[in-house]
Amino acid sequence: MFGLAKTFLQVLHDNWVWRRQAWELAKIDLVKTYRGAALGWIWLFVRPAVYIGVYYFTFAIGMRTASPINGMPFLLWMAAGVFPWFFMGDMIGLGSDVYRRYPFLVNRIRFPLSVISTFFTLSKMIVLAGTMAFTILMCVLLRIKLTIYLLQLPLVFVLMMYFWVMWSIWLSPLSAISRDFAKLIGTLTTPFFWLSGVLFQLDKSPHIFRTIMNFNPVSWGCRAVRDCFIDQKWIWQQPKALGCYLFMCALVTILAMHSYRRLHKEVPDVL
Repeated sequence: MFGLAKTFLQVLHDNWVWRRQAWELAKIDLVKTYRGAALGWIWLFVRPAVYIGVYYFTFAIGMRTASPINGMPFLLWMAAGVFPWFFMGDMIGLGSDVYRRYPFLVNRIRFPLSVISTFFTLSKMIVLAGTMAFTILMCVLLRIKLTIYLLQLPLVFVLMMYFWVMWSIWLSPLSAISRDFAKLIGTLTTPFFWLSGVLFQLDKSPHIFRTIMNFNPVSWGCRAVRDCFIDQKWIWQQPKALGCYLFMCALVTILAMHSYRRLHKEVPDVL
């Protein structure tokens, strides 16, 4: 445990020392993603908007189940789940294999590998923040009542970012060493999407399923954002769900430090 604690402190130190570079790399990653596109930054919203439109059509027209939830429009309820999902879905698939995306940084002698996970997660978090700002703007324009619970959204972002940074630090060394492992993790995106309550209300699920989903970070992320917009409650008003999420954060941190400590020196040789 002493070795894991030492590695954790080293990771914190590296991220603090390289914090400016991480921020600049996150911005560069965003610019590179949309560089050359005629619509530019508009593509940040096009993909989520298309998915939400298709899902809304399916539920509202096809299944006729798009009734308001807690007095809020069903479309807002869906946006509050699907927008966070795009962030978490990218982290499950792409975030678990970041070293192969940036081999030029991996092979730099002095660049700490943990910072790669940090700036990649940060770049995706900026996109999530943008989509949430767009959602708030639409609520204002459509005169949908916003409440004081929206003030906890930055805290939700911080908690989500911590978990997914640790997720990336844990799995990226393993994915760099084994392509089969990377592809295996990539297949988890679909079951996470359909089982985590992105498109259905977990509160109406069987008790045993809800208990299991308390340990699902994707479920917590969607629920926490919906607490801000739809359910209008503080995240600590559901102590069991928050406690399970913090437990998963601690567990993934331990696994991440173990993986990083054992493998980070081998990754440059593999790549």
